[in-house]
Amino acid sequence: MLAQFARRKLAKFLISVLLFVSLFGRATQAAEINPISAQEWFKAGVEETQQGHYQQALLDFDKAIALDSNFAAAYSNRCLVLIYLNDYQQAKQDCTHALQHQPTNDLAYLHRGLAAYRLGDYQGAIADYNAAIQLKPDGFLAYYNRGLAYAAQEKYLEAIADYNQALRQMSALDGTQLATIYNDRGLAYFGLGNLEKAIADYDRAIRFDSKNSLAYYNRAFICQRQGRYREAIANFTLSLQNDPNRAEAYINRGLLRHQLGYYQTALTDLRLGAECFCQQGKLVAYRHILKLIEQIQQSFSGSENIIV
Repeated sequence: MLAQFARRKLAKFLISVLLFVSLFGRATQAAEINPISAQEWFKAGVEETQQGHYQQALLDFDKAIALDSNFAAAYSNRCLVLIYLNDYQQAKQDCTHALQHQPTNDLAYLHRGLAAYRLGDYQGAIADYNAAIQLKPDGFLAYYNRGLAYAAQEKYLEAIADYNQALRQMSALDGTQLATIYNDRGLAYFGLGNLEKAIADYDRAIRFDSKNSLAYYNRAFICQRQGRYREAIANFTLSLQNDPNRAEAYINRGLLRHQLGYYQTALTDLRLGAECFCQQGKLVAYRHILKLIEQIQQSFSGSENIIV
């Protein structure tokens, strides 16, 4: 269950990090008649998107499209903004409009594929990524995103093949992006039960990005599965140093400390994890951990051992 949770979070986290905004796109003849207005609204929307101001970007792209209803790049970029705003159905419609006006827009296929992925339509996502790859076979992002869709279907061999292709397309200078792909490939190997290759990929991810909290968390999870509890605790600690809001890392570290007999530090971790769940609005998990804390307190007897 924890590995599946990490996959979902990682997948969500990794897609958000790797997608980029199109800085190109030509207006149609209508925009050429009045190039400043449509193009300037479009450029403003791109800038707002890059700064994370998605509501304002949405308004800017709305105005660009109002001035030129055939502006394919504006539809494609508005699609991406709508994805950030979790409006996936409308996002798909916008990318479909973009493709009607510009069938060779590979970014529109990428964005529509992401919207389909978020809606759970993995086959639809794969079809769009296939089209993006046909248009731009040397782009890593379509391979990577298609790998995520295959992984969601538990087609791990296909996912690994796509991650490998994405890695071949990337520059060694893109450390953070390389780390995220190695992280996901590690999850695919984990899904196949190949723990050695999984942990090797997490090691690679950490070498490329020493602050990658997810890589430490996933490596800790495998150490835990292999019975290497102290290594697992050390990796959960490193994960929390880079992301102190990762509730699952507190919970897992707390359970391991309890198993090793460090009851007070275990309770501290469980309380911190429960607090994170509460702040994140995950009330079912929050109440579950509170009950677990109560059970440990009732069974607690004896003094605290040396703190790990």
